[in-house]
This record gives sequence, structure tokens and C-alpha cells, in this order.
Amino acid sequence: MKKKYPNITVFIVSIILFFGGTQGHTKQLSVVTSIKPIHSLVSRVMGDLGEPELLLTGGLTPHIFRMKPSDFKKVVNADVLFYVSPKFETFLKNAALSDRSSLNAIAFAEQEGIKLYPFRTSKIWFQEGDIDEEHALSDMDLHIWLDPANTRRIVNIIEETLSDLDPANTITYVKNSRSLIRQLYEQEELIRELLRPLRDSAMIVYHDAFQYYEKAFSLKSFGAIQLKSDETPSVKHLTALKKIAAERKVTCVLAIPGTHPRIATAVMGDTTAGYGVVDHLGQYLEPGPESYFQLMYEITQSILDCQEKDEAFMFGAN
Repeated sequence: MKKKYPNITVFIVSIILFFGGTQGHTKQLSVVTSIKPIHSLVSRVMGDLGEPELLLTGGLTPHIFRMKPSDFKKVVNADVLFYVSPKFETFLKNAALSDRSSLNAIAFAEQEGIKLYPFRTSKIWFQEGDIDEEHALSDMDLHIWLDPANTRRIVNIIEETLSDLDPANTITYVKNSRSLIRQLYEQEELIRELLRPLRDSAMIVYHDAFQYYEKAFSLKSFGAIQLKSDETPSVKHLTALKKIAAERKVTCVLAIPGTHPRIATAVMGDTTAGYGVVDHLGQYLEPGPESYFQLMYEITQSILDCQEKDEAFMFGAN
């Protein structure tokens, strides 16, 4: 009797489907991000391949945020953590990142190709020319996401990191990052055109959080009301700023959420300067893939509105 064998073609197809299906099924990456601007960029690069976790939700800032056990668990179980710097998200110092060999902790400020500026260590700082020695030796300003060139480099770092960890989906990460970078270029050009008339205008900031944005879009500020969030400015310093506001014809005093407008009003004095509040962290934005674009547009609109207040005062005086 002739022995029957299973159909060899069916057998081979079954093996291919089995192993092909096993290789094609990849574990979804567990990704954690620190602040909303970073979360937004990571969300865009990941697309439909997953949703990153966000540590700082609501209106919290890195200065006041304290990690809960659930936050520690997110970081411990993550494949990758995207954040700015240990000096910015200081709450991560207690997360024992170095003890987790499987965690890829990516601090963008420490990556190649990221432009860094030193903190402006004096509260009254505008100088033409080179940075002096005191500034060169100071700590770095870490509000790096407010420079569009840095943001595009951050997107590339996100794509490279995710592609290394999840090579099966590299094409998707590359496609998403290229689309995002194209839109970032378009937004930068639009903002540049909107702010072009303000290049000769002078501002004073409440807290020095806008240096990267200023330099990227050729704006000028002449000093800060305070350098540290817990610092009360002296009467002597406020008097000096008030004098600068009058001499330099300051058109806008720019604050961040939580600052007191009464102090800014004292600096504005009898000038026609407007007053605006800029949410540089996107604290009150809904987190998601579009929030970075919303953040940059809202900063721009706040500055434009602040200048329009100044013009309104001027017209009212005539």
C-alpha cells in the first residue's frame, strides 16, 4: 500500500506563516516622556505604534513635581525615557536611572547636535557681541525645545532611538519623523514672518525662559525680573529695570504662569509697555501629538498681543 504524505506545499506555507507571524509580531515599546513638549514630539513619531506616557500632567512644572510610586513604576517598566536633562527634571535623580541597564534614558540636552546657550547670569543682560567669561562659565539654559532647530534635532534623536529599539517599524518612524520635520519648518517660517515687525522692539521678561525662542526669531529682551522661581526681586533691581524700560522704550513685559502682575506693573512704570503671559511648558495645554505646534503658536500670539497692547496705549494717548 502506498504511504500517503501530507501535501508538502501546504506544509511549507504553514511553516512560513508560523515563523513569519512570530517575527512580524513585535512587543509594543513602553515609552515615557517628562514634559508636554517632548511628549507631543514623541507621540508624532510613534504615530499608531503606541502612546507614550507623560510624567508631568496638569499644570505642574519640573520645579515642583514630585514622583509618586506610580510614576516610579512607569519609569522602571519603560523601554525608553525621553527627557531634557537631569539638571532640568531634577525629580529624576531619585529614579535610579543608572541602575536599570534595560532602560534607555535619553537626555536631549546631552546629545550631539543640540544647540546650548549658557544662562544669562545677570538680571540685566543685553549686550552686543560675544558672551563674556562669566557667562561662558555659567550653567546651561535648558529650555532647548523653544529653538526650532533643536526641535528638529530632537525629532531625529527620537526616530533613531525608536528605530534601534524596534527595527521592524523603522519605516514608520522615519516616515512620521520626516512629515513632522516638514511641518516644523513650515511653522517656523510662518512664526518668523509674524514676528518680523518686532525685531526692533524691546522686551523685559519676568523669568528668563525664552532665550532660545528670542535668538531663533531675532527678538530682544533686556533683563529678567527674577532669575529663580523662589526669588523676590529687590527694590534696587526693580528700579533699575524701570529705568531700562523707559530708556529702551520697552514695549512688552513677558511673564510665565504663576508670576505676579503687580511686580511687572511696577517695572512698566509710566511706559506704554504691554503685559503678557506665556506658557513656555504648555502646562495648560491638552497633551497630545499636536500640542507642540499649539505651544509655539500660543507663545507667538502672546507676544503679538503684548505688543498690540502697547500700540493700543499709544493710540489712546494721542
